Amino acid sequence: MKSDSKIYRFFFGKRGETRLPFGVMLLILVPFLIVGLYLQNRKYNTLSANPVFTSTVVSDVYSIRNSPYLKYKIFVDGKAYDGGAPRRGLSVGDSIGVVYQKDNPENNMTVFEYYDGPEFGSVIIFVIVAIVLAVYRWLRINRKYNDRCPELDSLGKCMIYRTDKEYIFVTVYYVSASYPIKFLTLDCYNGMFENTLTDIFHASQYDKYTEIKASELIKAMKQRSWRQLYMHSTSVLVTHDSRKLKILPTRKATDKGQDWDYERELSFELDSASWKDIINSIRKLLEPNETDR
Repeated sequence: MKSDSKIYRFFFGKRGETRLPFGVMLLILVPFLIVGLYLQNRKYNTLSANPVFTSTVVSDVYSIRNSPYLKYKIFVDGKAYDGGAPRRGLSVGDSIGVVYQKDNPENNMTVFEYYDGPEFGSVIIFVIVAIVLAVYRWLRINRKYNDRCPELDSLGKCMIYRTDKEYIFVTVYYVSASYPIKFLTLDCYNGMFENTLTDIFHASQYDKYTEIKASELIKAMKQRSWRQLYMHSTSVLVTHDSRKLKILPTRKATDKGQDWDYERELSFELDSASWKDIINSIRKLLEPNETDR
């Protein structure tokens, strides 16, 4: 399974992501749930195999996270054994029926718990929580693959070049370009293009700028020279803040170099724009027949 697929990210998270992936959460929680159910059912089954009924009174009532509980004591052969249960409206001094395991009185429960059978409330709660978390995580991941724009904050910049073989994404810090540099094939699908673009945006905002000479940068971009790159590629500068994203293409290079083509600059409001339209617009502006004039 590819690491940039939605299913992969749903279970294992994005490569380099520090947050706990959903799949890991399940691997941690499910064993605890299984063990808890096993112990709970074992307690009930061993008690129901050899039950003894008695009665006692409620000795105390208390709350755990606003959930009311009661305490009681039973006496078997002159020895006291503690027990507890949900309160169910009972108060201190009220009579209550209790059933205990004949050969192990420590295993005991109230009569209403006994006739209710094993408690699966924790299972229901876990399933509901798991479903809610799964839906929330799927929607968060799916945001990157549908028409809604991803959440972009602060100011991010990215320079994208299109050669006859590939796209080259270069991180722009304020006005200077540096690492990381990423490459994509021209036939990549929009999801990969979007992931790479947002990764570069994130780097331009949060990564440390590394000062690099122009000759070293062009070498890292796997190009012979800047002049050759300008003459045999198209390029756009993509910038955004928390509200707006702009795409500024360059004109066809001449011997004097490249120049910005402000007449074809595009601007999108992030709260209403289609992310699909943004990606398609970037790729369209990078098409050679769109910039050769």
